[in-house]
Amino acid sequence: MTIFRSATAALALASGLAHAEVPSVHASPMPLNIAATLRLDAARAGVVQTILESAHQRRMEALDAIRSDTDKQLAAVLTAEELVELREALPPPPRPGDGARKRGTAM
Repeated sequence: MTIFRSATAALALASGLAHAEVPSVHASPMPLNIAATLRLDAARAGVVQTILESAHQRRMEALDAIRSDTDKQLAAVLTAEELVELREALPPPPRPGDGARKRGTAM
């Protein structure tokens, strides 16, 4: 199931969700010091951090919903054996931190 969920996540990313992602401090190699980077006071930096964390959580929930829906649709079309074959044939999803971090993307 994990391979299948990972594969559906990769498909979801390929569908364009990655372009709308808000940069996540969780995906950074080092935690981003928002207050220092943007020269904000602690209160405003906390609000920005909360917004980014909320966006990350919503994105994860959306991906879970897409995975669940995809699982149901595929199960209605493919046999159990075919599902196993599909899971084995799909490439592994990218791991967090793989590839260059996108800068200057639209939020």
